[in-house]
Amino acid sequence: FLYTLLGSILILVVLIGLYLSVRDPDSSDQIVHTFNMLHMADPANFVEHTIFNPSAPWNIGALNAREWAFLFLFIGFAIKLPMFPVHTWLPDAHVEAPTPVSVVLAALLLKIGGYGFLRIAWPIFPEAALDFSWLVGLFGVISIIYGGLNAMASKDLKRLIAYSSVSHMGFVLLGIASLTTEGVTGAIYQMFSHGIISALLFLIAGVIADRTHDRTIDHYSGLASKMPAYFTIVLIGFFASMGLPAFSGFIAEVLVFLGAFKSNSVNGLLHESLAIISTLGLVLGAAYYLWTIQRMFFGPLSVKGEARIEQLTPLTPLEYTSMVPLCVAAIVFGIFPQLLIDWINPYTEGFVRFVLETGKELNI
Repeated sequence: FLYTLLGSILILVVLIGLYLSVRDPDSSDQIVHTFNMLHMADPANFVEHTIFNPSAPWNIGALNAREWAFLFLFIGFAIKLPMFPVHTWLPDAHVEAPTPVSVVLAALLLKIGGYGFLRIAWPIFPEAALDFSWLVGLFGVISIIYGGLNAMASKDLKRLIAYSSVSHMGFVLLGIASLTTEGVTGAIYQMFSHGIISALLFLIAGVIADRTHDRTIDHYSGLASKMPAYFTIVLIGFFASMGLPAFSGFIAEVLVFLGAFKSNSVNGLLHESLAIISTLGLVLGAAYYLWTIQRMFFGPLSVKGEARIEQLTPLTPLEYTSMVPLCVAAIVFGIFPQLLIDWINPYTEGFVRFVLETGKELNI
């Protein structure tokens, strides 16, 4: 609550400043302020002598007001994403939340952060976005590595999945920061793909939690022989989140890497070293997922703690109904990415062109 409140206050401050700085171009008699984001993205609609006027923004300390506004929006939406180091609310929230709330939180709420970047921060303050692209990319890489390392150290299955979300949202930051068509397309595809896969993963954790009320990874062994159907769904979910070919996560991460590697030669915003370092996230993802599969599902059948083997009953029709469509979606959008990319590309091309052209004009 405190994290989200802080982020929302920063976003609100910027929105109030934008409202006071932007006029409605359709009003000819007098200045009518507006919250229309399309009007805010046009530098010609800013009123002279206002705080966010692109031609003469107010100077506040070391930065001008538009740069501060971008940073405020970036921090506010980064909390919702979440991004290192403002991610610490997420694992605790997931561990305490019931399964349906975790599903909604991971599949939908986290994407508000990425949407805010693409819809508000970058189009309205493009010159600041260009100036701080290196910072956004750096935090993206740190989130990828840090989230992966924490997932490896997690003993609770839900906490492991929560930290994997931090890692995967780092790819969204890296793709957006690259400001290439491939990178931004990959970031959007990652948000969509992660929405499917994270919902599946938290349902997987919920299956065990509902039966034994124990999500400790080390308390289980040999579950594959006891619950083969559940094991099959776990393999699909884990492999999809690892980014193996034929799953939607693979398409998203490949596009992000292509954009990050291409960025330096196309627009000079991100150095190739960031893309190279971020590939370590793939290794960490494979490590913590395969290690979890090895500990929980292979070896002799046994349970520890308060769990009992007789509690490990087969999946119910309701559980099949909730998880199988997500498995199918992860595979379909991995084999036929054009189903989604054909919708994303027109927006992405216009977004990249607008931010680069407008940002360079305002920086001159």
